[in-house]
Amino acid sequence: MRKLFLIILSGLFLGGCNLKLFKPSPAGLEILTNPNSSITLDGADSGTTPYSNQSLKAGSYVLKLTPSSPDLPPYETKIDLSAGTSTVISHTFASSPIDSSGYILQLVEGLPDDSHLSVISDPDMVNVNLDGVPSGFTPLSKLAVSPGSHTLNITSPGFTPQEIGITTRMGYNLIVNVKLAPSTITLTPPPPASSSALSTPTPSSSPATSPSPSPAALTPAKPYVVIGETETGWLRVRADASSASTELGKANTGEKLKYLGVTTDTGWHKVEFEDSAGYVSAKYSTLIK
Repeated sequence: MRKLFLIILSGLFLGGCNLKLFKPSPAGLEILTNPNSSITLDGADSGTTPYSNQSLKAGSYVLKLTPSSPDLPPYETKIDLSAGTSTVISHTFASSPIDSSGYILQLVEGLPDDSHLSVISDPDMVNVNLDGVPSGFTPLSKLAVSPGSHTLNITSPGFTPQEIGITTRMGYNLIVNVKLAPSTITLTPPPPASSSALSTPTPSSSPATSPSPSPAALTPAKPYVVIGETETGWLRVRADASSASTELGKANTGEKLKYLGVTTDTGWHKVEFEDSAGYVSAKYSTLIK
């Protein structure tokens, strides 16, 4: 048995085979944040952003980014680094995790003669535009694309759009995981009434009845929550911060509800609805402060 081992080992060296070829390829990680942040990987300090390291061991890591501003909450996520590829992370901090934005780009090995693009988003069902051409809605899975540089635009009503420069490679599926930040709605007051409109109207034989304003037209004092666009034209109001909770009613698109000062980590705003406390999904509503 020992003689057989020596024969195999000799054959490897005589054949010009280097044992270093069996060492796995490293993985890369690039991180850019706004503002700059400190980085920990699996609890170990790993520097600050902007960050680039192409010599990491492939595998799963817990990534935590702590912004330089103490008023902003940190960002934590789990990432899987693949050998021979570089994962790109971009993150913009905000006063609340719901208001933050960013994206993660990862290459996953696929068919050797194909190049694909997949897009995942928060919220779901956002518009995907590739190189100026509408390409569908998220989640988008394995869209065939040519290898090389492209421009990706992600848009959705009620959210700040993102434009991302990407590079696809032959034999890989590029997975783009993007989070959009809710956009702030600016309400424009109506123009002042003209002098003629302020004149005393001529009495009529029957008193005029003023129509009641719609719920969407009533604007509570700030802060309040505006219901965004949905496929149904309304959004369910729940008794608790869960999609499985009892439904209190339906708030119409554009309706403004008094904010009760609570936004959960799972993405629910606490609001006042028909004189009761309830919750609406932050994915389909916007907090106006």
